[in-house]
Amino acid sequence: MQVLSRFLTDEYLWIVGLTVFILMVTVRSLAERIRRRRSSAVGEGVSQAGEGLIATAVVGLLSLLVAFTFSLALSRHELRRTLVVEEANAIAVAYMRAQMLDAPYRSDLSNIIVSYAQVRRVSGELWGPAQMAAQKHSEALQGPLWQRTAAAARASQTPALANALVQSITRMIEVQAQRKAALDARIPPAVLFALMAYAVCVAGILGYVAAGAHGHRSHISWVMFMLIALAFSIILDLDRPGDGLIVVSEANMNDMIRALPTYTLPEPKR
Repeated sequence: MQVLSRFLTDEYLWIVGLTVFILMVTVRSLAERIRRRRSSAVGEGVSQAGEGLIATAVVGLLSLLVAFTFSLALSRHELRRTLVVEEANAIAVAYMRAQMLDAPYRSDLSNIIVSYAQVRRVSGELWGPAQMAAQKHSEALQGPLWQRTAAAARASQTPALANALVQSITRMIEVQAQRKAALDARIPPAVLFALMAYAVCVAGILGYVAAGAHGHRSHISWVMFMLIALAFSIILDLDRPGDGLIVVSEANMNDMIRALPTYTLPEPKR
């Protein structure tokens, strides 16, 4: 089971899709042979109409399972995309509020916020061990970030500003944790395995029914199997945040970092 889980979560998408397609074609061919041997040995005794209804029902259920799994993967992808926007906004708000502080707290906090934003942007563009290293780097910056925030809040003569600053910094840290949890949240391998196993079983049922109907239109089934394998690959792609063709864009983070200098206020004249 662990080997299959690693295959579904770590293997190249085209290999997984091709494997599903080959399994469906192979099981369909085996089911056809079994039905023809059985029919030639004992004769036909099952209603063709009844078998057609069974095949229609199992294909319909497979469609529902694919749709539900696709919806689950797409909702997680949208959550990750939304959290990128929220984190960019939280960092921008924290930086703007830091501009209201007096020196030297203004420059100290602003500089570390900029460094933190750059690390978070890089973290979103990487995958695998490099992303884990960037995640740890951003988490390591949270300690100095909070220390400077606490010092600035204590020194501030405006309680409302200090409260707003603390809220914005804590929101930055919260969104970072939410993004990390969203990246780690994957469709359970057992669900993917059940979907693949059901698709292979449906292929066998279709082959069995087609042989009973004396049909030789296997190429039509192959087209359907290709579509099922493609849908399965798209589900896996959505479930892999950075290891596939469908990735979460970091455009909002990039735009925010470019806009930070425009929020900088000059030091007040004394």
